[in-house]
Amino acid sequence: MKFNYPRVYQWALLLLLAGWMLFPGLTGLFCLLFLVIVITGIVKKELTFKFNGILLGITLFLPYYSLYAMNAIDPHEAMFGIEKKLSFVLFPIVFSFVPTFYLNKRFLENGFLISLFLMLFVCYLVAFFNYEEHNYDPAYLFSSHFSGLFHHPTYASVFCALGIYMLFKRWEAPRTMREHLFSAVGILFLLYTHVHLESLSGLLFAVILMACLVGYWLFKKQGWTVLIGVFTLGIVVIYLGLYFMPSLRRNVSDSVSFVSNYVKSPYAYTHVPRGEIRGNDARLILWTASAEILLEHPNGVGVGNLPSAMEAKLLEYGQINLAQKHFNSHNQFFNTAVETGWIGLLWLLSILISMLWYGWKHKQGILILVVCAFAFNSLFESMLERQSGIVFWLLWSCLFIGIHPAFKNQPNES
Repeated sequence: MKFNYPRVYQWALLLLLAGWMLFPGLTGLFCLLFLVIVITGIVKKELTFKFNGILLGITLFLPYYSLYAMNAIDPHEAMFGIEKKLSFVLFPIVFSFVPTFYLNKRFLENGFLISLFLMLFVCYLVAFFNYEEHNYDPAYLFSSHFSGLFHHPTYASVFCALGIYMLFKRWEAPRTMREHLFSAVGILFLLYTHVHLESLSGLLFAVILMACLVGYWLFKKQGWTVLIGVFTLGIVVIYLGLYFMPSLRRNVSDSVSFVSNYVKSPYAYTHVPRGEIRGNDARLILWTASAEILLEHPNGVGVGNLPSAMEAKLLEYGQINLAQKHFNSHNQFFNTAVETGWIGLLWLLSILISMLWYGWKHKQGILILVVCAFAFNSLFESMLERQSGIVFWLLWSCLFIGIHPAFKNQPNES
């Protein structure tokens, strides 16, 4: 039987794209398997190397990042940080070798969507079991109790955002009426799932995404009048959703209250000790502390040294309870800047801007969506401090930057 390399490559890529979400603990194994397949393709001349400046910039970020681990107070913490970011080298390299054959993008999307819905089905199942087991405590239906078996809620919300985009494109130009219906139901399901995830940044991004997708579609089809009417209705629906969902309403109202109090007196907000500080309340203090650390150390404090620098700054603020939790910045841009200085921050921003430019130039909607989702949520979470964020962003971004010519026999995305 003849070895069909294109089919093996496509199935291995599907396993990588879909499998790691369901089995995050096996991410390294999936990556190793795909690397073996890529090396085989290079030997068989089924893959050809194509230089790409953006992929090179991503690859070189890891050596630069590693330099800042040389003066680490905690070498173990520094090495762990470097180990988590090995994807900065792996994915740019494997996707620099472009298939000489065509890939079925829809096949890969189907694998991702199946994996996403299967993961969420298990999340709902486990959440309801825990809900019953803990005397019907509603807390077990939301947040980390809901998705923690697989991923942090904010990261899971980013996966859902990609699913929404894929399904909207199918709803917009369906092959069959069944696909049109299933896509609509799938979008509604993923939007509703954001309520259980309780990630405010994830929910905000989902609302912005739907506003852009539906708004653009309505403008093309119906014009300004219908667009304004639908958006007015949408605002009413969002208001009703907040009214009938107490936990979500409380999350939003608390966040507005935190910002209002911070604006009135930033010094009092950050320096007056109080009881339990969590969520967006803690974020405002952590962001302020990060900004001050960066001003004091424009070249960065070094990889692995952020926890100790943050603890010292919080103790200076008098926030003893918060200092004991050894939080990071809860903002990836601050996190990168505090560790590697202004140069590291500019490097990360350059990578993101280059990715967006590339996606716009080559009409890669998925690439633009993945980068925007990563950048937006990085304002509220340190997205590169967990494999869920690193693998998702770099896997999908490098895929559509590196081997997009293998999809060129299919219509471009709008």
